[in-house]
Amino acid sequence: MKVLFFNPANYLEIGIPQGIAILSAVLRKDGTEVALFDSTFIKPKSYILKTYATMAGPAIYKKTEYAIEDIVKDDPVKDLLEEFQNKINGFRPDLIAVSTMTTNYDFAIETLRKLKIKCPVIVGGIHPTIAPEEVVSEKAVDIVCIGEGEGALLDLCRAMWKGKDYTGIRNLWVKKDGKVYRNTYSPFVDLDSLPSPDWSLFDKRHLFRPFVGKIYVGGLYASSRGCPCDCTYCVNRTLREIFKGCGRYFRYQKPETIASHINELKTKYETTWFKFVDDTFLLQPIENLRKLCNLLKPLNIQFGCSVRPNTVTGEKVKIVKEMGCVAMSVGIETGNEKIRRDVLNRQISNQQIENAFKIINAYDIRISAFNMIGLPGETRENVFETIEFNRKMNVKSGNIYIVYPFPRTQISLKHKVKYRPKNGKIIPMSKGSVFHLSKM
Repeated sequence: MKVLFFNPANYLEIGIPQGIAILSAVLRKDGTEVALFDSTFIKPKSYILKTYATMAGPAIYKKTEYAIEDIVKDDPVKDLLEEFQNKINGFRPDLIAVSTMTTNYDFAIETLRKLKIKCPVIVGGIHPTIAPEEVVSEKAVDIVCIGEGEGALLDLCRAMWKGKDYTGIRNLWVKKDGKVYRNTYSPFVDLDSLPSPDWSLFDKRHLFRPFVGKIYVGGLYASSRGCPCDCTYCVNRTLREIFKGCGRYFRYQKPETIASHINELKTKYETTWFKFVDDTFLLQPIENLRKLCNLLKPLNIQFGCSVRPNTVTGEKVKIVKEMGCVAMSVGIETGNEKIRRDVLNRQISNQQIENAFKIINAYDIRISAFNMIGLPGETRENVFETIEFNRKMNVKSGNIYIVYPFPRTQISLKHKVKYRPKNGKIIPMSKGSVFHLSKM
């Protein structure tokens, strides 16, 4: 059985996707042969070498010896469709598996439409999970995976390899003979049963990690899944409704599992810098953090993580500092408490954010702040409230995003905004830009 994964990333959108890495590890462990077509390093004709010299400054980042653009400057320009077709013809997969978000779904589908494919195509990820009817209606798609795919993809590959019927596999919607088989959902996977992510599929340049003037070999790691919060711009509430009855939605790995995987990744790939991509790293019990600290300290790694302000305590920050934390991402989102509370449903006060910043700064952990503009009902004055609040917090690394109404989120449903206009094109998501607070 041969499976070809497709990672439909933008050029130089580095960072190994956790879904593909885990699924590859699961399939390989079962004896399936896997390969990858990754568009991250397929240089397009339209690419223009970027320079960031004008952005350098103490409020942004410390300049490193080289940038990702230096690593790819000698790469030849290639035709993405030609490269993909050659990969298909050479590998001759029995199944093509695609993982997509809303922001890259159209690109993935448009690419698949133009290829000559002789095997079934399965599409999974967050967008197919929240918009399965849209995805299953696409001619280029044969199977839709809804929710977690480890068990479903494994069962599918086993059935295909043995020539058995697979129309009844849970978490899958399967098209066959003009009919769509919409199956129920399986219980959530036990995160401690999963193998360490398979990074060997990916170009090593995905592990390029600049931080405070130095270059590290680094990667992403998810130690939990789900989030108990109900932020209106996030899809977690919808996912909890979809998978009600499948088990505890928010769950995390045991410290022993995390440490074992981190150690394996460090040994295999010489990785010393990690980013925990959990929605809120400090939410787990303090006993877990203490145990994890004891297990990670001997590995001598550095890592960053995302934290919710109301989970920040001096005791927890002290623990993660000792285990190697050097950076935290904190969501301010807006400087206006009423908008944060009523529009975003983030029941966090400015005072709580200030307290969190004070604690994190006390342990000399670098803070990146997340902010949003374009919120429903937001005025120009509100935007400047956000700017002033970032100034007050002395934010040195501020990220600002334009709100994107993802499908089936509360903010899109309540305010009746669509994430696609009538022409079918995705509204471009505003890329986060680091800004000089002193110049705003």
